[in-house]
Amino acid sequence: MKILTNILSNILQFNTYKYSHNDFDMWGLIMLLSDLKTSAVRYSLTALCAVCAMQTSALAQSETGSANVTLLEEIQFAVLLEMDFGRIATNNAGGVVELSPSTGTRDCGAGLTCVGGFSFSRLSLSGSDALVRVTFQPEFELTGPGDPMRVEPSFPGGSGAVVPLTDGSATFDFGAKLFINPGQASGQYSGTFTVNVNYE
Repeated sequence: MKILTNILSNILQFNTYKYSHNDFDMWGLIMLLSDLKTSAVRYSLTALCAVCAMQTSALAQSETGSANVTLLEEIQFAVLLEMDFGRIATNNAGGVVELSPSTGTRDCGAGLTCVGGFSFSRLSLSGSDALVRVTFQPEFELTGPGDPMRVEPSFPGGSGAVVPLTDGSATFDFGAKLFINPGQASGQYSGTFTVNVNYE
């Protein structure tokens, strides 16, 4: 209401100045009405823009965001058991010996005889309750008195498998396949392999 009052006041002031009392003949009346119409449109547009500006200002708001972070404990890695294929009689024949972590067994191929005990590589992890990705090299070698023998590590799910740290810990076994060359020299052979663990 205040805006409309200001519009009418400005129109009357403008036109009272432009036309004197003596100008109110027919032609002057027509011109006055024309100016009144033009002025009303102009002031209406001005008032409308003012109202829009006030509405835009009233709609502007600000919000406050938040942020947080959880820092995980460093993963601790321990080897509880070393991988051991045990004692193998070859009779100069090559073959494959497999330690299977899925079945918990050792299998000696044709031409080979497994003697005594064996063990998987048992690893222990500790850290925060989270998922951990396990990766390892695809093969390594056992070296000793004769030619190197190739070994392929095995793990349930393969390299890249994800295991959970339940209550901050996990224990799992690594197996492998040992490839014995024909005519392999007798003696003790050994080697190492690398396992990497990272939070997923």
